Amino acid sequence: MRLHSTKRFSLKQQCCPHCGRRGTLNRHSRLLGNDPDHVDAQRRHGQRAFCSDRGRRGGCGRTFAIFFADVLPRHSVTATLLARLLAGLLTGAALRSVAEVLRTPFALETFYRLRQRLRRRLDPVRVCLCQEQRPPVGTHPEPLLQTVAHLQSVFPGAGNIVAAFQQRFQRPFLG
Repeated sequence: MRLHSTKRFSLKQQCCPHCGRRGTLNRHSRLLGNDPDHVDAQRRHGQRAFCSDRGRRGGCGRTFAIFFADVLPRHSVTATLLARLLAGLLTGAALRSVAEVLRTPFALETFYRLRQRLRRRLDPVRVCLCQEQRPPVGTHPEPLLQTVAHLQSVFPGAGNIVAAFQQRFQRPFLG
């Protein structure tokens, strides 16, 4: 699984993640998922790619998913919404008040479950961040808020720290 920004890129210059061959990848089909902004609607989440084994290409014949960086695989919540939620939590506000300010179509329980999932996922996220730079000295006693501060220091000026993380490290933020 790879994560890229929404702009187009050349598949022909990418290596297949399964066989490692270059020049064998073709666009296969679109990835669709729930659209959090519209009821009963779908939104494009990415692209499937096919490693061609036809003719003399010598690929492996397998497919894999390429997600947009703003997509959290297997979740309806977008990376932009999650980044805004994390930024609100970093200000010291309660989760309930941050969720009310965001005015999303999701239930409050969704954000509580997301926070629990994030807390369980902190170890691999922090390992990636520490490879880039040391964590900032902070006053936050909670590890989740320390991680958010670390994300902001690794990706300064990024409007969406979650999408920036996914694009830089090529792994989903929520696992």
